[in-house]
Amino acid sequence: MHRLLIVDDEPLIVHGLVDFIAQQERWPLEVYGALSAEEALAMLDRHRMDIVISDIGMPEMDGLELQKRIVRRWPKCKIIFLTGFNDFDYVQEAMRHQGLDYVLKAEGDDAVVQALEKAIEQIKEDIRKEELILQADKQLKLAIPSLQKELLSHILQGDLHSVTRLDSLFGELNVPFASDAPVMMAMVRYDHFGRFHSIYDRSLLSYSIQNIAQEVLTNSVSLVSIELDRSRMMWFMQPCPDGEGGGLSVNDLPYAGGCLELIQQTCRELLDMPLSFIMKEIAVPWAEVGDLYEEYNRLLSRGLGMGSEFLWIYDETTAMPHEGRHTPFHSGQLRSRIDLMTLYFQNGQKDAFEGVLSDIVAEGGRFTADPSIQQEIYYSLVPMFLSQLNRLSGEEQRGLIDIGRLTGLGAHVSWNEAMEYLRKLSSSMFAESRGGMEREENVVVHKVQRYVQEHLGGDLSLVAIGDVIGHNSKYLSRLYKKATGEDLSAYISGTKLKKAQEMLKDTNMKIYEVSAAIGFLSEPYFYRFFRKATGMTPQDYRDLHGGGIHEHL
Repeated sequence: MHRLLIVDDEPLIVHGLVDFIAQQERWPLEVYGALSAEEALAMLDRHRMDIVISDIGMPEMDGLELQKRIVRRWPKCKIIFLTGFNDFDYVQEAMRHQGLDYVLKAEGDDAVVQALEKAIEQIKEDIRKEELILQADKQLKLAIPSLQKELLSHILQGDLHSVTRLDSLFGELNVPFASDAPVMMAMVRYDHFGRFHSIYDRSLLSYSIQNIAQEVLTNSVSLVSIELDRSRMMWFMQPCPDGEGGGLSVNDLPYAGGCLELIQQTCRELLDMPLSFIMKEIAVPWAEVGDLYEEYNRLLSRGLGMGSEFLWIYDETTAMPHEGRHTPFHSGQLRSRIDLMTLYFQNGQKDAFEGVLSDIVAEGGRFTADPSIQQEIYYSLVPMFLSQLNRLSGEEQRGLIDIGRLTGLGAHVSWNEAMEYLRKLSSSMFAESRGGMEREENVVVHKVQRYVQEHLGGDLSLVAIGDVIGHNSKYLSRLYKKATGEDLSAYISGTKLKKAQEMLKDTNMKIYEVSAAIGFLSEPYFYRFFRKATGMTPQDYRDLHGGGIHEHL
């Protein structure tokens, strides 16, 4: 919705245009009026205006000076001038300073309509202009390093959608890797932080370690480092086609493993930071990156891997066995899926939530011979359900929770029964959450309707109502339409019409008094509004219903 300000030192023109334009359903406009340039500038200090219709010849500050000040504050504002026949010299100057159009006061409402339509179309065109695209492109370039790391994190978590689109994603984000070539990975662990405690210090440490690694590896290797958590990083490596490694293949990269000892020693001496490394001397396809990530996690969290300054470079012949587990379980992928479920629940996306839950159910079904994995999956889901249940109000929670069944996998006779319980619980949670949202929407709607009914003669602009209710005007308008199926402006007009009809039938108020009582500043526009809604003038309506007194205009 756009905002329109009408500025003229003649009240009849301002009030008439405000009422006329506010009744035009073709435009998404909030309409304001000002009786001087100073009053207009005060409004512009508080609110952005998209279109200004201004008289050129006003006392104290004319329309040209007002135009210059508007352009300084709101350079995209479209300015239309109202002018008399003797103002063409002013018009010529105005059009040289971003004036969009001018309307002769004698031309009437149709000319105003045409000028407004031109302004609204120009606003739409501006939004599509290349300047905004270029600005977005600049912002994207600044964000690319973070986006690169986010993409690699998704791949580590087993995001198969990202893996299938690697070629285009690497190109879009300038990732220095070939999507059709395997990649080598090394996991790095900080064994203690020493003096590096704050977020800034840890970021500085991470960049320092990466710089040392890049210097040791020289220009033969493209290396990207991502932070996994407070104590671990993952390095991705491929031969650099533009550097000294241009003649190397990925299979020549195991020499990088020999550099880890030097990197470890340099970081200890220069940064006073003991590090542990683990690296498999075999490059893996991008689709298997998540498997290797889980393997590194297991190896660094048991046995020798838990010691300080651990350094292990291994291949298939020296890797530790999976202790009889033939089907790998991706705990990182599970965490990522649960994070998605949390997001989907908070956004009310029931179908997406249930889709991820179905994937987890299928994943757990592969481990019927390994109950410990099913327990890990189930008890990873429980905190998410408890957390979201706690965010529902006490009334909404009542009757939903059987704590014993939720927190005890043993309370269910089978994996499938346990998952069916979680499905039903999630369905009930979504229903209650939806009900709570609808109850709050109804409260807001009732507040709006009560305010409108009690202030028919006052300021019923969306901004004024939003200020009183405590919501942004555009959001409030959308919420009202969603909850009631009716535009808020239509409700306001209908309420004004109903009140006008009551006063015409049941009171002896003069028609201009009725007009003022429901907020019309111009009696002629009240007549136009009433005739458009009922097909008759206010006096005809009063005569038809035998109310009040007869007035001669």
